[in-house]
Amino acid sequence: MALQTFPAPFSSLANPIWSATSTALNEPSLPGRISIDPGATLRSLFFYLTSVSLVVSTVIVAKDRHRAETILFVLSAVTTFMSVEVLLGRLGWFASLIPDIGAPTSPFPAAATLAILANGALVARALERHQHQQDMYNSASLPFWLGVLSCLSGIAVAFAAIATLARGTLLAVTGLGLTVMVFIAAVRRLGFRSWPSAILFVVLAAMAASMAVPHFQSGGSGLLGFVGFVPEEVALAERLLADAPWLGNGVGTFGLISRAYQDFGTGALAAPPSTAVLIAIESGRWALVVLAGIAAQLFFVTFRGAIRRGRDSFFSAAAAAGVLAVLCESFLDSSLSSSSIQIIVAVMVGLGLAQAAGRTSNVKRPGDMPAP
Repeated sequence: MALQTFPAPFSSLANPIWSATSTALNEPSLPGRISIDPGATLRSLFFYLTSVSLVVSTVIVAKDRHRAETILFVLSAVTTFMSVEVLLGRLGWFASLIPDIGAPTSPFPAAATLAILANGALVARALERHQHQQDMYNSASLPFWLGVLSCLSGIAVAFAAIATLARGTLLAVTGLGLTVMVFIAAVRRLGFRSWPSAILFVVLAAMAASMAVPHFQSGGSGLLGFVGFVPEEVALAERLLADAPWLGNGVGTFGLISRAYQDFGTGALAAPPSTAVLIAIESGRWALVVLAGIAAQLFFVTFRGAIRRGRDSFFSAAAAAGVLAVLCESFLDSSLSSSSIQIIVAVMVGLGLAQAAGRTSNVKRPGDMPAP
């Protein structure tokens, strides 16, 4: 984003719109930039730095187990409430009070997915705490059952919200996230180490992707083949994607560049059909590879931490499942472009990184030399 904001060192890197503007205004000294709106790109850079600082702050704060549990409870409550909003939006009384929940940029689909994962982590927390209880006569204690039932109710509400949105592929993505959490719990029970477990999961995920991707792309080509909207809604994005330079048009400039492709007199602003398409248009297709690499690194760090961790593994497991689910969903819709979802994801990732290593992740094994 910083590179897109400053004047391009070579004219070949600048967006073609700057040379056309320079010719139209007869200003040969007009500096060319990658971004067509440096101000919008600079604001996006500031928001990105804010998200990074939020992740770092969460890592620092969530080092304490009790604070981490409080943050997880808050994440579960917020995302579950957003799922309840989806159900209320279908009622006549609240339809005018809640924004369009079916829009491509709506945060509600991603919120429902994250609600399922957060509530699933709380169920795992309750089971872990129950397993490590000293007094087994409290196995049927009221707080335990109330906690489990409330989390299961949150999961049911979130699944109902996804069903209301009629997003079949989103259910598959959510199931993938839950599979990650179940897989982590299984390999911890079996005593597998982190890297063999990660390799096994990658093999299984690659097999599933090889069967699923052709089915998802049957309705289109490229990035737009994953989008579950009618062709008329993605026609503009298809033209923008075909004409986008390899360094993009600048982060935060989708609304401005889409106006040049809309018919004269069109009042409504175009919306990106998916976050992946938005990134490819604004930052270039190479940015997808970079962001996918960052997501893969975060996934393996939290995945490894969840397997090595003790009874608090559900924090990192939820973060690993959330990163994978959000990465897949970024190809389905643009809910990840919502600032509220970005904040929730940043906190969840910071929570998982904070609890990826702890007192139980460095347990001594037989044969280890004692510390001096």
